[in-house]
Amino acid sequence: MKWKVTLADLDFDERELNQLIKVFGSKWLTMGEMVEKFEKRFAQFLGAKYCIATSSGTGALHLALKSLGLKPGDEVLVPAITFVASANAILYNSARPVFVDSTSLDDFNISVEDLERKITPRSKAIIMLHYAGYIANIKEIKRIAKKRGLILIEDAAHAVGAKLGNKKAGNLGDISCFSFFSNKNLTTGEGGMVATNNKKLADNVRLCRSHGMTTLTWERHTQKAISYDVLDLGYNYRMTELSAALGIEQLKKLEKNNLKRKKLTDLYVQNLNRIKGIYIPFQNYPRDSSYHIFPILLDKKVNRKKFIERLRQKGIQTSIHYPPVHQFTYYKKILKTSKLNLPIAEQIGARELTLPLHPLMDQKDVNYVCEQAISIFNRI
Repeated sequence: MKWKVTLADLDFDERELNQLIKVFGSKWLTMGEMVEKFEKRFAQFLGAKYCIATSSGTGALHLALKSLGLKPGDEVLVPAITFVASANAILYNSARPVFVDSTSLDDFNISVEDLERKITPRSKAIIMLHYAGYIANIKEIKRIAKKRGLILIEDAAHAVGAKLGNKKAGNLGDISCFSFFSNKNLTTGEGGMVATNNKKLADNVRLCRSHGMTTLTWERHTQKAISYDVLDLGYNYRMTELSAALGIEQLKKLEKNNLKRKKLTDLYVQNLNRIKGIYIPFQNYPRDSSYHIFPILLDKKVNRKKFIERLRQKGIQTSIHYPPVHQFTYYKKILKTSKLNLPIAEQIGARELTLPLHPLMDQKDVNYVCEQAISIFNRI
C-alpha cells in the first residue's frame, strides 16, 4: 500500500547519487578506497582510534564478540529489549546470552540493578544498547564492568550522533557496534561499523572481517601485497564501496537530521502528552539522544493490534521495538527462557508502539499522526 506517513524514510539526493556515480566510474565495487575513507571519517567523527566497516550491524556484533575470545560456557549479559541480532551474535560465538530486564516504563534501557544481580563467575561481557538513541546509564554500567572485570560492548545502532559530555555514543565502552540499516539515522542500506580504542581488539576484528586473511584484495590490486596467509577462521563481512559512498554523504547530514528528529519528537510529546492512556517514555531524560525512533506505551486495556490496523487504514506506518528476545520460540526452545521473570521488559514488549519519525517529516505529518492516533484511541 502507499503510506501517507512512513515509519522511516531516506534523506538521499544528488549528493549520494554523485558519490555512487564516482564509484561506478572507478569500476572497483568491493571493499577499497571508499571504505577506507569512510572508516577514517567515521573515526574522526567519533573521536575513536580504530573504526572497521562491516557489511551489517549484525556482522559488527559478531566480530566484536569474536574479538574477545569467548569460549563455550561463557556468558554475555544482554538487554531483553533489543533487536534479536544482539543475542544471536552471542550464540554465534558459542557463548550464552543472559537476558537483563529494562530499567522502568520511563527508561527502556538495561537495568543496572538486574544487571548486577545476574553477573556470575562465567560472565565475560556486557552488551549495552542505547534504546531509541537515549544513552543508557553508562556511568553505573562502566563501574560494574570495571569492578567485575567485564568487557563493555556498546550497541550504538540507535545512537549515532548522541553525546555524553564531550564524548559520542560509540566511544564510551571498550568496543562498540553501529548499524547502518535503511531505517537508521545514518544509512548505507545494509552496513555496520566496529569502533574501539583497543588496538588488539581492532586487529582481531579487521582480520576476521575478511576470511582471516592477512591482506585484502584491494591491497593486492594496488600492488601493496602479492599474496596472503590465513591466520584465523574469518568471515565475509566486507562493506562495499557503494555502501561506503552513501555513508560518507550521510555522515555530513547527520547532525542536521538528528536535530530535526529532536524537534519532531518535541512536537509529538506536546500533542500526545494530554491523552490519558498514551504514555510517553524518556521524558525529562537526563542524558542525550539521537532520537532514532519515537516509542509510546499504550494503556493495558487498549488492543494494540486493532490500534495498529486502524492507523494503517489511515496510511500511517508503525512498528514494535521490540518483542522481548527471551519470548521468541527459538530462545524458549534452546535456552528454556519461558521461565524467566523480566516483568518490565515484558510490559514494554506487550504495550510499546513506535510511531513514524524521520527527517523528511514535517510539522503537518506529526500533527496528522497525532490527530488520527487520538481519534482512534478515543473510539477503541
